Amino acid sequence: MKASAFSKIILFPVFFFTFIYSKAQVDVSVGHNANELVQMLLGQGVTISNITGSGLQSSSNPNIWQAGKFNGGLPDIGIDSGIVLTSGNALLAQGPNNNSSAGYGAGNPGDPMLTSLAGVNTNDACILEFDFTPYYDTIVFRYVFGSEEYHYYVTSYNDIFAFFISGPNPVGGSYNNENIALIPGTNLAVSMYNINFGNDYGDCPKGNSCINCEYLIDNCESGTSIEYDAYTVVFTAMAVVVPCQTYHLKLAIADAMDSALDTGVFLEAGSFRSPGVTITPQYSTAAGQAVAVEGCSFVDLVVSLPMVQPDTVWLVFDSIRGTATNGVDCNFISDSIFIPPGELSNFIHIVPVYDVEIEPLENFIFYYSSTSCSGTQVDSVRVDIADWNPVDIGSDTIICEGQFITFDAGEGYRTYQWQDGSSQRYFTTNQAGTISVTVYDVYQCPSFDALQLNVAPLPQPLMIKHN
Repeated sequence: MKASAFSKIILFPVFFFTFIYSKAQVDVSVGHNANELVQMLLGQGVTISNITGSGLQSSSNPNIWQAGKFNGGLPDIGIDSGIVLTSGNALLAQGPNNNSSAGYGAGNPGDPMLTSLAGVNTNDACILEFDFTPYYDTIVFRYVFGSEEYHYYVTSYNDIFAFFISGPNPVGGSYNNENIALIPGTNLAVSMYNINFGNDYGDCPKGNSCINCEYLIDNCESGTSIEYDAYTVVFTAMAVVVPCQTYHLKLAIADAMDSALDTGVFLEAGSFRSPGVTITPQYSTAAGQAVAVEGCSFVDLVVSLPMVQPDTVWLVFDSIRGTATNGVDCNFISDSIFIPPGELSNFIHIVPVYDVEIEPLENFIFYYSSTSCSGTQVDSVRVDIADWNPVDIGSDTIICEGQFITFDAGEGYRTYQWQDGSSQRYFTTNQAGTISVTVYDVYQCPSFDALQLNVAPLPQPLMIKHN
């Protein structure tokens, strides 16, 4: 199984004056060129080139921009930051939803491909295009679609967007401007016509019918951080590709028929990527600490695919090294793992063994072959193992009546809890009974110890009588 080194292209900065406005939770900034917008989308496993944009700025008013960057989208739209492409004014995408008919005619032309897809004339098209080279066999990115045309005009003509891909198709032939903005598990485009609550020629509130409405969030009454009357859940656009081949992607949105109401698509920052096999340690240690503790916690080494495969997928490690000893410091770790057909992931369960010895932090380093479009290298992932230090306050003890004794639970623990509720390292008493302490170390691993304290009465003085 191969994975890849990831890279990004570095773009020469082009300076624009950026206008920033804020109404509510989502902040939109405008004045960004095509390079800046695409760079914000770029994630791992792809390189990009030949970036172009059209309709990013209004042709009738240079202060109005159809495209921009946004942040503050959580928790409402499910995407924290990224770029927004609109059919009118990007600043109108900001919430709350306090305008039932927000829209702007930017004066830009339509797009022939969107016109063909919509079946009606389009205008105010906003488009980003670029070439990309994926390192793996899949490309993905995340987005949310919203519109002021919800909940009316949903079953007649409506604004449209699409993500068109062109390039080699792994199953044969080529993609020729194929739209990959699809409803999951279908060939239906994500659109108002295919996802709605009905209520054509109505207004808020939403209608009572349902066409794939499980993917739609009504924004009429909640008035969240964006203006649009409804918006979709977060979708993932995906295409199967040939690694190291060049593809073209066109992101486009436009008004249909008129320019009355705005529509927008939010694309997540850093989500345009070509994910390969990922290997991630998931530790059970409390507070999310990245270490497995002997006798206390474990770690699962999770191997994940970008998409399910019809056949079993094997990953064979080149080697397993480190300061820990396989089969001694933990259960035996296999040098390979398989992911069954139809599954996205599998994991290797690693349980450190408590060995009494006090040792520094130990580790396993898993090495595996990694390939990129420029060659092969070795990647690695590391798992750390820490000692568990159980508390020891000694064995059963006898003291004389009236004598005090102090027990020491030892240093290095985060908390102490003695049987009487005291919470210090030391416990002093002269009373018989069970002495016990529970401690938690820096990894929140508990340890308990107890003993029996007995008190012997003082001997009675010997009485000597004289006759």
